[in-house]
Amino acid sequence: MAITVDKTKRIALSLGGHRLFLGWVFLVCLLPTAATPELVEDLRVPLAGTSGDGALVAVLTAANDLFLEARPLRSEGLLAFTRRLCGSEAVAGEVRAANGQARRLLAGKWYRIPLELLTQEKRRQVFQGLFPEDRVDSAGWRHRVTVHEDLPDETLWRIAARFTGRGELYRELRSSNGLPDNTVYPGQDLLIPAALLRPVFRREFDARTVTVRATGGPGTADRGHSLARRLSYGKDSRGDFAIYRLKPGEALYSSVVVRYTGRIYATDVNALAAEIAERNGVADVTDMPIGFPVKIPFDVLQPEFLPPGHPRRVEFEASVRASEQFSNPVRSLDLAGITVILDAGHGGRDPGASKLGVWESTYVYDIVVRLKTYLEQNTAAEVFTTTRDGGAFQIPDRDILPYSRGHRVLTHPTYSLMEDRRVGINLRWYLANSLFRQAQKKSRDPEKVIFISIHADSLHPSLRGAMAYIPDAQLRKGSYEKSGVVYASRREVREKPRVSYSFKHRVQSEGLSRQLADQIIANFRDRGLGVHPDQPVRQKIYRGRRPWVPAVLRYNAVPASLLLEVCNLSNDRDRKLLASREFRQKTALAVADGIRGYYGSGSSKGSVKVARRAR
Repeated sequence: MAITVDKTKRIALSLGGHRLFLGWVFLVCLLPTAATPELVEDLRVPLAGTSGDGALVAVLTAANDLFLEARPLRSEGLLAFTRRLCGSEAVAGEVRAANGQARRLLAGKWYRIPLELLTQEKRRQVFQGLFPEDRVDSAGWRHRVTVHEDLPDETLWRIAARFTGRGELYRELRSSNGLPDNTVYPGQDLLIPAALLRPVFRREFDARTVTVRATGGPGTADRGHSLARRLSYGKDSRGDFAIYRLKPGEALYSSVVVRYTGRIYATDVNALAAEIAERNGVADVTDMPIGFPVKIPFDVLQPEFLPPGHPRRVEFEASVRASEQFSNPVRSLDLAGITVILDAGHGGRDPGASKLGVWESTYVYDIVVRLKTYLEQNTAAEVFTTTRDGGAFQIPDRDILPYSRGHRVLTHPTYSLMEDRRVGINLRWYLANSLFRQAQKKSRDPEKVIFISIHADSLHPSLRGAMAYIPDAQLRKGSYEKSGVVYASRREVREKPRVSYSFKHRVQSEGLSRQLADQIIANFRDRGLGVHPDQPVRQKIYRGRRPWVPAVLRYNAVPASLLLEVCNLSNDRDRKLLASREFRQKTALAVADGIRGYYGSGSSKGSVKVARRAR
């Protein structure tokens, strides 16, 4: 039996022997400390504001698993219990599995619900109970080192294991926090970078940062600051440069080129990686040692990664701050009064990206029809599409889809996409602008209209997941007009052939579009769909040295507009997912979730299944 020092002291004093007490203390000091358990017991913290049968307890286990413990209310079965705490009966089976497959709940007994199954509100209560002094900012999770009687002292390894799921990532935490060694102290604040967080913590990070942006707090202007802090700067005979030191497992193309220059297309990434390798005197980019100081020329850096005070960075930050002053003021129950304009990328003669029999135009069109069908059957939104394949909107009940060339732009008259590809692209934004004007006549509220163009990218194969592009205010200057018989014969073009946008409109559009994009990307993560690891919401596309905005956004009058790349066809995993009807359905519902979130009208989770045939 283990004897504590306090108990030993009482024994010694009761015997009245000073020497005997010292002898007992000496023996206790010799007891093997290795026998002390790593975690005396699960840490259980009652949540404030809960009591009686409605009491809730936050739990942290020895294996760093997080749960909420609750007791069923009177006459509450498994389904009602799950609905109360998880927001849906759909996860009742997982709740039952977490409690030994219990089919009936017993009054007065505590049952555990895994954190990832809880509603966002309940998850937040658990975090607040277990980590009351922690907070989230744009860089990641800020953890306050604490001492608790039921826990061993926190170490960098234990903190890494708890928040990232891998104790060996303690080196990354040490580097991110600029620590001289592995020592941490009670009361010390540590940053766990967002990219390293376990999924359950990452979801909370995403939810909080989206909320901060929606209320006008810090947003994209400081989104690159955590990455920028990893850079130092210098100058040599060839000009100014930033320095990034490679970490274990990092590669030049993914950790430098993609992350800091904005290049994501394979040709551009490989070409710039070769250029940077030459700048650094590196002959083999696959054999660069850990800690190698990679010099990145200023002229290829994205502006947010330039030194503070650099003119390009100052201009960028001022532009982003201006756009983030705008947020969507419209709240709509069940999207009543909202107009949604959907565009499926490419089509007809132009298949878009194509890899191993998966054609972008065919599969993104299927997502658009699924999204249109869901919104029409489950919300009050009015939904339009810019194109249609054939005479009706249909959802094939199959994974692999046949290639189709029957897409037409739905102008008056329609335009076959078997003809000129560029004309087809331009007629889409003319049509979107016409639909926007029609909606304006009904509501006179521009924030009640959104435009989403859905695509699948073909990037460097190391990348995967969704990305969203929004219109950069600085790249939409001037006026635009298309001429020729093919344009003049369309009603939508004749209504307003020339477009130009004021500075205020362009800045507002950038801000509203970012808010919508943030909501959609957050819901991709919430549904377990892949998201691009670095800056999934971007204002411009880089091809070579030139940044640009796609025509469907650049000339678009709809204030909240975005181009959504749902996955990367050059990535084997993403391509296989796109060729699955389940993935396409989840993608459509994630976009619907984002639209609902943008208008503050809830989520599409747990709703009825989408029919296989649309109107």
